[in-house]
Amino acid sequence: MIDPVQTVINFLVLIAAVGALLFVFYSRTNAVEKTGYGALIMLTIVSLLIPIFWIVESNNEAMATAQQHTTSVQRGVALYAQYCYQCHGTKGQGRIGPKLNNNSAVNNFTDNDLMRVISGGIYDTADPTKPLMPAWSDRYGGPLTDNDIQYLFDLIRSSDPAYLQKNGLSGGNGFTQVPTAIQALNPTAYQTAVAQEGSGQFGKPVDMTKQKAITINIVAPPPGASCSPACFEIPNLKVKVGTVITWVNKSTTPHTASAIQGTDVSNIKVAKNIFDSGLSTPITPGGKFTYTVTAAAFSFNPSTHTVVYYCQFHPSMLAELTIVQ
Repeated sequence: MIDPVQTVINFLVLIAAVGALLFVFYSRTNAVEKTGYGALIMLTIVSLLIPIFWIVESNNEAMATAQQHTTSVQRGVALYAQYCYQCHGTKGQGRIGPKLNNNSAVNNFTDNDLMRVISGGIYDTADPTKPLMPAWSDRYGGPLTDNDIQYLFDLIRSSDPAYLQKNGLSGGNGFTQVPTAIQALNPTAYQTAVAQEGSGQFGKPVDMTKQKAITINIVAPPPGASCSPACFEIPNLKVKVGTVITWVNKSTTPHTASAIQGTDVSNIKVAKNIFDSGLSTPITPGGKFTYTVTAAAFSFNPSTHTVVYYCQFHPSMLAELTIVQ
């Protein structure tokens, strides 16, 4: 896209330069040179050119910064479409993770704090070994480089109009590009995510109310899943009180199946009175944990009759039981 301001400035510079060259030629062939006025006028012309060149350079620098930001946001979109949307939503609106799209709390972070959170994650103050959000930087065991972290930072900041205005940036909110990027990367995962967002954070429950005994395998993450290093095979299961559920670990690492208090997965506290396989007695590879659904579980969250559970070792492993009597 042609910048009209830049075009006008370039035209003025061209006129000034041509005029200066013509005057030099004229002064070298006229008596004007002998009077000393030629040198004085030439000095004046050069003095006028200096601020013009400074304006041109400043404008070029601003355009380069804006282009760099736009490119960085686009790369952030691609990374978000690969790693983040399952928790934070296809438009950054928040699902089982916090809202990132123009969230006032996130916008109020300093740049350093936001970079630190993306890079190193957030840990439970009551248990510093338990991440509430995993670290994404490869410096802390995550998959992303420092450049990748910067791209995600710029994507999040692109949703804050005040930040863009303050820093003279344009290009708009990068989260509007995310759905298209997800569709291009993994159409099936995109359709699943849209369905989950329409029916709840864990998707439409699989109805198994006619079965008295159910097995939920713990398996490797399917394409597009955010759970790591494994997933509960059925993210939302509809069961009756009295149903016997057995979790079978078919992954290569130990896990737990632990109910949480309430439904807020950003502030997890284990509800041992409902069910908890336990940190001290994990479900080892090939092992299992069995639980019989109780009336207390049905009444635990009375507005939804659901129980959210997770792995205490791996907080991104989340699932839900929808319970009927």
